[in-house]
Amino acid sequence: MHDLNERTTVLAFGELMMRLSPPDHQRLEQATSFEVRYGGAEANAALSLAFQGDSAAFVSVVPPNRIGDCALRSLMAYGVDVSRVVRAGDRLGSYFFEVGASMRSNGCVYDRKYSAVSLAERSAFDWDRILDGVGVFYFSGVTPSLSEELAAVCEEALVACRERGIVTICDLNYRGKLWSPERAQEVMRRLLPHVDVCIANDEDAPSALGMTCVSGSLANGIEERADYAEMARQICAEYGCSMVASVIRNVRSVEDSDWMGMVYADGEAHFSAVHHVHVLEGVAAGDAYGAGLIHALLHGYDLDHASEYAIAASVLKLTIPGDSNFVSEAEIEAVAAKGAGLRVAR
Repeated sequence: MHDLNERTTVLAFGELMMRLSPPDHQRLEQATSFEVRYGGAEANAALSLAFQGDSAAFVSVVPPNRIGDCALRSLMAYGVDVSRVVRAGDRLGSYFFEVGASMRSNGCVYDRKYSAVSLAERSAFDWDRILDGVGVFYFSGVTPSLSEELAAVCEEALVACRERGIVTICDLNYRGKLWSPERAQEVMRRLLPHVDVCIANDEDAPSALGMTCVSGSLANGIEERADYAEMARQICAEYGCSMVASVIRNVRSVEDSDWMGMVYADGEAHFSAVHHVHVLEGVAAGDAYGAGLIHALLHGYDLDHASEYAIAASVLKLTIPGDSNFVSEAEIEAVAAKGAGLRVAR
């Protein structure tokens, strides 16, 4: 992987949406009002990086109206560069998020069909201009799932990055409400050979890549961590990725779970400590993990430190409502340091 440093600009590519949530753990059917926030997988990662003090930029297609302005201000307020965003189209995608409790899982209803970015054509993206000054390109499997055209756009962007020596990072981030495993595998198997760092969890690898070495069990992930190392080995061998990272979980209820991370490179898996977490809101923790990993790579952390730091960023997000991980580098390091002292013997 190419040399990175703390001045490297990270560009995230994806959809920015409005999130509407009923207050006080209400169900959608009970709601008479909604809390409004903005987010999206890649936008969340960009904001988290900026909050940690890194140079973060975001590219998407956002409608040139007041709602689009509000969405972009939610990133600009924390230092994300949105100058590359294309202003076109008529509507910003939205989603309704219902915060679960105990054995009632979180709920999500999308209202993103015909959104500005999902209707975008390849001609909307001038990658020569967009990639100027960029050192890392980050996207997730959500973006190519939105349309066949965006899948092609992602491939064009990745090819352009390789030509320019830009490090490419993909969170597989499979979403069953957006595409089928068959379509996801067709696309992601085509994109992954252009990717340097792959982030994959227990659902992503089977659904997006057709892998069978991980069970997909949320109940016993930590006990099955050797399977994650094998998953990472296979991804590196088949697709040429230089690094694979994973969040590994044991989930007992919406509020109660154990989390650990793995960073795999050069044939070795680096596992973090296990964090027992009381979850306030279980959304966007994967995006926070990706941002934590990227921050660690930008600052030259060794892989044990990177593994601890990335999972610390993720578990801190579980304590914060909304999509955004409003925590600093110092706050993440404090949790990472405690985790390193609680390492599971193995």
